[in-house]
Amino acid sequence: MNLEDRVRLPELFKNHSFDVVCNLAAQAGVCYSIENPEVYIDSNIVGFLNLMECMRHNNIKKLVYASSSSVYGMNDKIPFETSDRVDHPISLYAATKKSNELMAYTYSHLYNMQCIGLRFFTVYGPWGRPDMAMFLFTDAILNNKPIKVFNEGKLSRDFTYIDDIVEGVQKIILENQPSQKKNSLYNIGNGSPVKLMDFISAIEKSTGKIAQKTMLPMQPGDVEKTWADTKDLEIDYKYKPETDIQVGVDYFVDWYKKYYNN
Repeated sequence: MNLEDRVRLPELFKNHSFDVVCNLAAQAGVCYSIENPEVYIDSNIVGFLNLMECMRHNNIKKLVYASSSSVYGMNDKIPFETSDRVDHPISLYAATKKSNELMAYTYSHLYNMQCIGLRFFTVYGPWGRPDMAMFLFTDAILNNKPIKVFNEGKLSRDFTYIDDIVEGVQKIILENQPSQKKNSLYNIGNGSPVKLMDFISAIEKSTGKIAQKTMLPMQPGDVEKTWADTKDLEIDYKYKPETDIQVGVDYFVDWYKKYYNN
């Protein structure tokens, strides 16, 4: 967050009235955090602090913010529950997201705020980040280029379609928890991990082309599997993401073809 942004943010809160703040802004990505750690501290920690200070000084009592499944790090207990310990992040990105959760807890305690953190699980879909597997694989397959398959394909992810994420975020912003807890965390994921090779097969089916695969070892900062336990989200908000992986992949590939005239 640069100096100009630090001036603009208090002005925004001074000139407008908010009932709820939803913070989805962050420097995202595991690999880039290894190469450029300072960017993550400035955006994800300093930026988050400035936002919470604006809320405190303007007496805004509800914050909904994006965390990440990356906070689970090397946890080998699956599925991941929000009650699990998350003391072993293996990337700076994960560490900054864990820091956000701790900062939110502190502010909720000190200033009577309701802070709700959402741990997103491998979000994909149209307009997704170009450094994510969904985009990289589709782009390479359609352009007859090889794809990089890390850990020899022995990975699985709880892929979550973007529309499911949006619906979940909207519900949490607009609805009140039954318990009105000051500080809470929710997993937002499909609750059904997909093997990486099955994910690639879904893209091959949707594109009608077979991928050229370059098998590689595990990337630094990566984990073998993610799997969301969403029972708290289901209990408190009667919501669970449910878009099937092939359906979501088909939506993305269709968007990609139209957007790039491929």
